[in-house]
Amino acid sequence: MHMLTLERVPIQSKPIITNHNMIDNMNNVLCPVCGLPTEHQIDGRCRDCFLKTITLASIPLVIRTILCPVCGAVKKGKHWEDRNIEIEDLMQGVIEQALKIDPQARDVTTSIALTNSNPAIYRAHITVTAHIKGVKAESRLNTEVRISKENCDACSRMAGGYYEAVVQIRAEGRFPERHEQQQMLELVDEVVERQYQRGDRFAFITNTQELPEGTDVYLGSNSTARQACRMAGEQFGCSYSESPSLVGKKDGKDIYRITYSLRLPRLVPGDIIKAGEDAVLVNRSAKMTTGIYLESGLEFSQHTDRLKDAHKVADVNEAENAIVVLVEQDTVQVMHPFTFKQVTIKKPAYFKGTGGEDVRVILMEDTIFILPP
Repeated sequence: MHMLTLERVPIQSKPIITNHNMIDNMNNVLCPVCGLPTEHQIDGRCRDCFLKTITLASIPLVIRTILCPVCGAVKKGKHWEDRNIEIEDLMQGVIEQALKIDPQARDVTTSIALTNSNPAIYRAHITVTAHIKGVKAESRLNTEVRISKENCDACSRMAGGYYEAVVQIRAEGRFPERHEQQQMLELVDEVVERQYQRGDRFAFITNTQELPEGTDVYLGSNSTARQACRMAGEQFGCSYSESPSLVGKKDGKDIYRITYSLRLPRLVPGDIIKAGEDAVLVNRSAKMTTGIYLESGLEFSQHTDRLKDAHKVADVNEAENAIVVLVEQDTVQVMHPFTFKQVTIKKPAYFKGTGGEDVRVILMEDTIFILPP
């Protein structure tokens, strides 16, 4: 009997050959435009082909701008804008406004290099970098800014004597003092400057005319004139009234000029008034009139509107020199400057003398008042 013996023979496996290039090509996708492999596609294209489809930035080859040679304003369409900046900064702004950048761009940076061999022509070399859909892009551009000169509307009107309003500086019941008129003119100047800085291009003074009864100020802006009158009322207690006059039509609308009658208060510092039975030295008169009771030396304060019946009886310029003879607790003996008689009066609170001093006094009928030092 024969036995069949089976011998297990080990099966040897064949080595597996790996092609790394084939794996890399499997990870990359071919660009349908250029056919090159790419790891990432943007809008179905490789990076380089995608960048060819976009315009990161564009600008006209020539940019024209108009400047006023007098004030430096810039013309934008039919309107003028004030620009209190250096010409190079202005050119930068003009270029940035004309520069068009793809709305998809993010993290945009722009650099502008200016050169000029002619005051009226600036050449600009512009570099723009940004990211669009995660891809960094760069654009290099050149342009030329050509400057032409033209007087702006405000400077043309000023040169032509244009005005919308007249502020007449006067005083209530008297002629204004020279220093008062100068004070009002300084206030108008301040308001004009402030309104101009706030954008009122016609905030300018066309003319100033001095008259025996006061000063007339011609202003290019009616709103500036009204603001100056309001400020004069707040700071100095002035009152004002408006009187319009029709001067023509524009675009079917009536054009008016306004005359503002600006009146300084009737009372001024240094006036001595009779308020009721009391003599008061006025220190300030605006909405409130303040001063000092000459008899007692105490402070006086009253709404100016309530002093319509008060009348001026003297002012400090009429004061005379006198000598204090004797000072007691509540009284002072003063030598009358004309009769040389000794007159006893109440000691005002502000008097600190002890006797023998020279003082300035006001004579009112039979009464002597010592003025404050």
